[in-house]
Amino acid sequence: MFRWFAPLLLLAGKPEVLLRVVIAAVAAAVLVLGVWLASNIALTFDTLKSQTIAVIYGAVLVCFFTGVGAVAWLRLRRLIAPRMLIAAKPLSDVPLPDPVVSKRAERVARQWQRRSRLPSKFDAIPPLTVAPVVPAEPDGDAAPARASLAVTGPAFSGKTALIAGLIQASEPNAAEQSETVRLIDAGPIDSDEQELAAVVTRAAASDGVLFVVDQDLRAPEAAAIARLMATGKPLYVVLNKADQFNAADRDAILLSIRAKMPKGFAPANVVSVAVQPSPVEREIEDARGAVRIELRRPSADIRALTALLERIFPPAAGQPLRFEIAA
Repeated sequence: MFRWFAPLLLLAGKPEVLLRVVIAAVAAAVLVLGVWLASNIALTFDTLKSQTIAVIYGAVLVCFFTGVGAVAWLRLRRLIAPRMLIAAKPLSDVPLPDPVVSKRAERVARQWQRRSRLPSKFDAIPPLTVAPVVPAEPDGDAAPARASLAVTGPAFSGKTALIAGLIQASEPNAAEQSETVRLIDAGPIDSDEQELAAVVTRAAASDGVLFVVDQDLRAPEAAAIARLMATGKPLYVVLNKADQFNAADRDAILLSIRAKMPKGFAPANVVSVAVQPSPVEREIEDARGAVRIELRRPSADIRALTALLERIFPPAAGQPLRFEIAA
């Protein structure tokens, strides 16, 4: 008796097969009903001896059943080979106008600020603790640093976490012969004028500036960038917390940042990183097959920044870059 239920179980396990069978059955039923109606109507009009009306009704029925058969055939063909019927649209190489990009980036920034004020279910997870970074003690016998970079940006954009992430990523190279890049925590740029002047002074004494932001550039940040670039030191913009945006919104923010930079700024000097990614929901399956949902924090991703720094300060052969915080 159970052998009769095997086809039903097979159809239940594959919904596309069941849908295909249902469509074919409905189309067949409509066609059979149409043939039956056509034969009865033909007999009726044959009795009335009205050939004109019979031809008109016959033509209407033929068109109706032809349409039903065509729709059923197209639907079945779409289920059988959906990739052949749905072609991917080619991506346009024409860049978006600057007003469109700026408007989209501002909308994303407003949504990000509005969501940041609301309580989240991720608040129950303790924040990722950043190990305190001990400044490097000056040593007369140590080799001089390859370069020094001042790290600045608006408050709460993740500057300290970025410094700790760079140092932690280069710790495996500490025992090897490596070229050192010292990172200077220059402080935030959204303080008073005296603090901003101190930030500009520290940037002028370094070999470059890492400007860390967590959203699109605003007017105070653009003004601070103009003052930092007036020192003549190269400036590199780092979009932190990139994991909180989808790919399209992240690209729109990067394009908007590049469009707001002064003339002559290299677009490749704007990169995105995720130093402390937000926790995400993941399905975990145990040995018994039970599935539970857990909140887990992904690993940090600063590969774009390290690749940029290695391109700016190319180390010698066999000597990777190592980062340390300056005293």
